[in-house]
Amino acid sequence: MRAIAGADSNLMPDMLGEASQDAFDSAVRAKGERILASGRQNVTSLQARAGMMDERGARTYWRGLVRPIPNVASPAAQLGTQFHAWAERFIMADANDAGIGVGASGNGGTRVAESRLAMLAELRRNNAAQSQDNQDDNGADNNGIFDWQQRLATSTWARRKPAWAERQIVVNVPQLGTIVNGKLDAVFFGGLDGADRSKQYTIVDWKTGKKPRKKEEIQKKLAQLDMYRILLSAMEGVPLTAIDACLYYLSEPIEGDRQLNAADKTEEEILAELSYGIPEQSDND
Repeated sequence: MRAIAGADSNLMPDMLGEASQDAFDSAVRAKGERILASGRQNVTSLQARAGMMDERGARTYWRGLVRPIPNVASPAAQLGTQFHAWAERFIMADANDAGIGVGASGNGGTRVAESRLAMLAELRRNNAAQSQDNQDDNGADNNGIFDWQQRLATSTWARRKPAWAERQIVVNVPQLGTIVNGKLDAVFFGGLDGADRSKQYTIVDWKTGKKPRKKEEIQKKLAQLDMYRILLSAMEGVPLTAIDACLYYLSEPIEGDRQLNAADKTEEEILAELSYGIPEQSDND
């Protein structure tokens, strides 16, 4: 019996043999589907099941689901995690005390500005200290995260009123026959256009990676926002039409180039797209 080149013979030994790479991947996905059918879904799993990932991303997802392997975070991933933690603090600075938290109507702009200025002053001090040592192997990375922080701090979103940051959401979606969980980087009151009174919230997903340029790549990246809109709509009991969403790429130096807005899809359109990845359950699963 000949194993597939590059395949993990310990992953599913009864599926290797003479199977082709495609057949192997199909077998791995079939087992992954059975795993998912017995528990909650997250936005990533829904994207994988609906074919919204590229071939490499889908293969990595399904194999990791079937045989979880501890991941060692790359330096870029570690910096992204650090940035998201900082962004949460920055966006919600003094939110509770200043009266700009969930459901609050107060302004609180002065106190928030003071807190954020203190955070920026700390950033500048840290960046100056790091730049003094040009031999520091992490110098370029440190400058990178400083750039992201500075860009967020001077962006239009820094001047908007936040509702939540890093909000965990869990919603039963009966149309998909499953419970879905996810986490929202930031949610602001109002729409993409702050003057649009028909909108109650805007979901913003911070991105530190490379901004996609091709239409197909952009659509795949935006797909996650469709599900986020449905989840927030269900959690807060507000119409889907009242929720906007966007990706915001801090890797772009020019502010006008950073934002990718989600299409204003209806619930029916979003669920139809996602349902392609939710197979009907049977006794054979």
